[in-house]
Amino acid sequence: MNAHPHDFTHYAGTLGIHTSLGDQVTVVSMTTGANTHNERLHDEMMKPAEERDPGVMAQTEDDYVAVKADELRAACAVFGITDVRILGFPQPFRIELYPESKEALRDVILDIRPHVMITQSPYFKGPHSEVSGIPDDHDETAYASMEARGIASTARPGDTVQPHTIAATYFPGVYFQPREFDFVVDISDWFDKRVEAEALYRSQGHYPAFARRRMEVSLGNTGWFAGTMYAEAFVREKAELVSKIEVPESALRRASEPIPDYYRRIIGETAEGD
Repeated sequence: MNAHPHDFTHYAGTLGIHTSLGDQVTVVSMTTGANTHNERLHDEMMKPAEERDPGVMAQTEDDYVAVKADELRAACAVFGITDVRILGFPQPFRIELYPESKEALRDVILDIRPHVMITQSPYFKGPHSEVSGIPDDHDETAYASMEARGIASTARPGDTVQPHTIAATYFPGVYFQPREFDFVVDISDWFDKRVEAEALYRSQGHYPAFARRRMEVSLGNTGWFAGTMYAEAFVREKAELVSKIEVPESALRRASEPIPDYYRRIIGETAEGD
């Protein structure tokens, strides 16, 4: 559940891993992104009126919405995702202005009946809320998603569809500090696809060289923290009940491998003898 068409890319590599394993993945965008990242229009508006590109200036909101939708579907396709739903609520998105959004998300949940929901961070911290100090589209989408989750799990008089309870809810690590991460997914094998998807967002001014550098910095930073090349991090909504303590194979390897092998691995080289 995302606020804007670009937001799913923060964990797209992880989604790609799951689609490749045969899992069903649905990407939902609360808004069309009509009022987000229209960089071409911004740049034209910064020019004197007589120097502005008439073609860019004549673009309607519907034109831009169509571009954003095409970019989202194309980016999802890179990761094998075909179920893409754009709910189209206006921006700025606020639950109190559009309370029907909770029912719309409930309908999505009851339709696909997922085990896992990944949604925006509901906490007043991170790159978005620190800028404004107040909730924005991202925070409000988190609130709507979590309220919809509760509604979907509740039987109400007159309902004909069985309730559904989502087993686990996660938030993308991009909204948190490394010390807050609960787990990190190694997406080193999906790095090129992350770059490919990022470059598709031309409406935001993205292009291949910029996309690659952005992914190197963001995914590389998370990977460095986790001891791999590129990674995506997540935060659990709450502690999960497990039957026993399991140490990941990656932790066991890290505990015993020679330092030179670790260095080679973290920059994508193979160890001697491989």
